Amino acid sequence: MTKESCQVVADLYRAGDEADILALNRMEYGPTDILSTLEDLEWRYAQNPAGRATIAVVRDRDSGSIVGFIWVVPLRMRVFGKDWSGATGTNLLIHPDYRGMSAYAKLMRRFRQVFVDRDIPLHYSFISETTYSRLRPKDPRVAFEVPLLIRPLDMMKLARAHFNNRWQGLIVGIGGQLVTPLLFRARQSDLDQHNLTLHVLDGFDDRFDDFWARAQDKYPVMVIRDRRYLAWRFAGISDRQYRVLVVQVGDEVIGYVVLRCANIRGIPTGLIMDLLVEAGPRGEAAGACLMAGAWRYFRSEKMWLAGGLMSSHTAEYHIIRQAGYLPCPAYFAPQFFRLAYRVHDKKPATAHRLLPEHWFVTIADYEAH
Repeated sequence: MTKESCQVVADLYRAGDEADILALNRMEYGPTDILSTLEDLEWRYAQNPAGRATIAVVRDRDSGSIVGFIWVVPLRMRVFGKDWSGATGTNLLIHPDYRGMSAYAKLMRRFRQVFVDRDIPLHYSFISETTYSRLRPKDPRVAFEVPLLIRPLDMMKLARAHFNNRWQGLIVGIGGQLVTPLLFRARQSDLDQHNLTLHVLDGFDDRFDDFWARAQDKYPVMVIRDRRYLAWRFAGISDRQYRVLVVQVGDEVIGYVVLRCANIRGIPTGLIMDLLVEAGPRGEAAGACLMAGAWRYFRSEKMWLAGGLMSSHTAEYHIIRQAGYLPCPAYFAPQFFRLAYRVHDKKPATAHRLLPEHWFVTIADYEAH
């Protein structure tokens, strides 16, 4: 039963609200969410190299406690060859007792005002199916799907987990083991041709700034992936561990991939969090090498499945496809990944040029992992 009659007021997060936000987050997502401790909240709120986050909230008028919130996480973005101040809207959550339209409407009005008050010209969010169905017919340029690519690593265990009938699972699993080498063949790169070497790193050093300077205009719209951003985005919060693979020529970074092992709906899953390589044949060879390294790592960690998000018009998408990954069937997907963006700077030279095929998007741009 919703509390439609209860009065709520829109506001912004302030010191002392941490307990309310974390409690609401844990209630909805459980203790393993990316925001489950004070350290996690501090990471997203205050340690971001692009600046402090802003959290729009709604409060119960009588108690003052937070009953809903949405984050505005600032990001430095590269848009048509220039550095922009941008943001992502994420982690929209309203307490079940307050999920009437009044709380939602007030929260979203306060959310939109943040972009005016903070002079943020561009923001994006991953949106619900309902919102996507509403936005897409109005203007297909501002809402689009980011493909989820998957590759089975242990067909037998996947089959047993996915089918209720033991024998049906066994038959499909055996068949999968037989056809997997045919359907999911990874391309072998000739390392010697480009003098490429693959390395495992403990973190991100200054060479990633040099790499970003070369890669920053590979696509028209990208979150700036320099050393500071990568070190922040892939910090070890909530006991999350990331593995960084890099391909080099000498000491020069040619491309990198960030990996993570997780349990998603009971399936041990290897996640391709981020993949970026320099443009051209050398970068494509580096990408094949990185994907081969990812496959070996996921297999060593006994993952059943590997997957990642990647914009379909990018070279990295084709690298992942050549490594044996296929678009995830709708019935198997944990969810759809719909992205919507809004340009608040209405200058025609900016607002009317943005299209879905301009965006470079990976799991790194999706805040849940």
